[in-house]
Amino acid sequence: MTAEPRLTIGELAEAAGMTVRNVRNHAARGLLPPPVLVGRTGYYGQAHLEQLTLIRAMQAEGFNLEAISCLLGGASAGTPPIRPEDVAERWGISEAAARHAAPAMREVAALFDRALSP
Repeated sequence: MTAEPRLTIGELAEAAGMTVRNVRNHAARGLLPPPVLVGRTGYYGQAHLEQLTLIRAMQAEGFNLEAISCLLGGASAGTPPIRPEDVAERWGISEAAARHAAPAMREVAALFDRALSP
């Protein structure tokens, strides 16, 4: 069993292929959960990296940051985002397909003012 990776904001930005400024911007918009603080240093883990990867993929598909915030459920509000692996498991589809389906499912649910149910 391996320990959760502990990345500084600079290491996280490099691993995600973006700048520290972008990571901070995403965090300020509520797109990224806060880091674990140890003293005065914030540490990020694999979940943060996956969230940034998903954000980049959604931007590549043409979603702006406001739309991405709505689709991901607002990480700062404590609402967990739809995780592609959860969608894949629930619907028996590949995780790659789920990465495209999860945001669309949230968007459709929002149109009908309904929460997604199992």
